[in-house]
Amino acid sequence: MGFAFFMTVVSCKRNGDNYLYLNAEQLKPLGIELSENGLFYKNYNPNWEKDGKRSCYWFYSTGEGCWIGSQIGGFCLNDYPEGYELNAFDSLFLNMKTTENDFYPLFAGNTEGKYNFSSEKQEKALLPIAICMAETKIPNRTDTLLFWFKVTDNLKKALPKGTVIEKYLGLPVVKNE
Repeated sequence: MGFAFFMTVVSCKRNGDNYLYLNAEQLKPLGIELSENGLFYKNYNPNWEKDGKRSCYWFYSTGEGCWIGSQIGGFCLNDYPEGYELNAFDSLFLNMKTTENDFYPLFAGNTEGKYNFSSEKQEKALLPIAICMAETKIPNRTDTLLFWFKVTDNLKKALPKGTVIEKYLGLPVVKNE
């Protein structure tokens, strides 16, 4: 079960020290690819049955918008509606290596507090990772996307050395607009 949404483009500026900002190189160990084509992430949660969570989390964001989805049970990232024609971004996404991390985003939105995806009610603190889309060099993408990750020991190991995650932990504050 997946769905799509488009995010509002806002200027890409750091919003205080509330979020952990990572660049393209720092995002790679998390399974996030940031390139001149956009932002791509595809992960299969190996512990999904034990966690009682979704098995698959994916997103990609290009000059045309942002698409995010998740799957309960099984693994189906290649399901597109009948008659749908794949574009270049779909192909990049489908050919991307799937990571098998036990950490994944539970909320996605932007630094303005607008959230378009929340997979479940969350009461445990999450790590908000901010990604500046200006790094992609896509002319109309200067916004900052925000993904709130489930914290595990493996996530801590994948972050840049010296990162103090406790200073960022929290829950998203959703603005109703």
